[in-house]
Amino acid sequence: MSEDPWKELAIPDPSFEYESRRVDATLHWNFFWAKNAESKCALILSHDKSSSVGINPPRLKGIEVSIIADPQSDDSSSLLLFMLHESKHRDIFHRLCTDIVESAILAETEAEAVAMAVSRAWRWHHLLKGGRDGRLSPDEQKGLIGELLVFEAILLEKLSPANAINCWTGPLGAPKDFEIGGVCIESKAKRGAATPFVAISSEFQLDEEQVNSLYLHVAELNQAPPESSDSFSLTDVAKRIKDRIADEDPGALSSFEGLLLSAGFDMNHDYSDFSFLEGNHTAYLVEGDFPRITPSTFQPGLSRVRYSVSLPGCAPHMVDRLDILDKIGSVINGE
Repeated sequence: MSEDPWKELAIPDPSFEYESRRVDATLHWNFFWAKNAESKCALILSHDKSSSVGINPPRLKGIEVSIIADPQSDDSSSLLLFMLHESKHRDIFHRLCTDIVESAILAETEAEAVAMAVSRAWRWHHLLKGGRDGRLSPDEQKGLIGELLVFEAILLEKLSPANAINCWTGPLGAPKDFEIGGVCIESKAKRGAATPFVAISSEFQLDEEQVNSLYLHVAELNQAPPESSDSFSLTDVAKRIKDRIADEDPGALSSFEGLLLSAGFDMNHDYSDFSFLEGNHTAYLVEGDFPRITPSTFQPGLSRVRYSVSLPGCAPHMVDRLDILDKIGSVINGE
């Protein structure tokens, strides 16, 4: 990849969206360096629109990340667009784009390539948002701990470390945090004393279309003084799971660490100043009249719907966590 891949690109005629050229003709995925009529630099991943359904791009300062219809193709194609708004940041944008392309090279499917590209952008979002030390915010720590607790207590109880890692899709920008065959789990974490709501970040998170079973798992996590005897940090949870994977399947360790990085967590960062106490865990089966917003409930053209779900209103759908384990067991046994 050249030092400035946009230098040789001409400014396109206003009647054209972009002037572009392939990043690398040997790559399986359709990445392009591009420039628009306003001379703004971009990276584009052209793909079938089905490969980006439910993907939630981050909002980076100074960089537009979006999924748009391909203006030069039929209705079946979309573009994953990374566009720089200020040319003075061209060098760091080039580093971001190179990182995105290199991460997506390892994808086995186009949908995975799109997810990996967006996941890499999310990682940069976390690094930039976190300030100089690049750490996750307390709320982001809590959310990641919630996912790790599901990974540890549910997936690793039924799956090998390698298979469990393959089923953890949240860090890759997928609409569901865990996908085990036709069984999906969406993880949330909340303060025990907080208003009994959980935030839902898109219309796809609690959409059970095209899945056999969808569960919402809610973990109570309360911030606690570091000196509390039962308190723990995000690093404590990540290290505990990392050590278990190292004992059971050392070859899967790098994949687990890669997902942690995609989620914005770096084991080298110090999280000892934020500690949590674990409270109750509650699970719900999302079906029927479960309170939620899905793509089928509103007019076409709306997207990125954010809303809150009242947990007392979900009470009729509460299930035991053992029900999730049994369902995953059925998938494993081909039932």
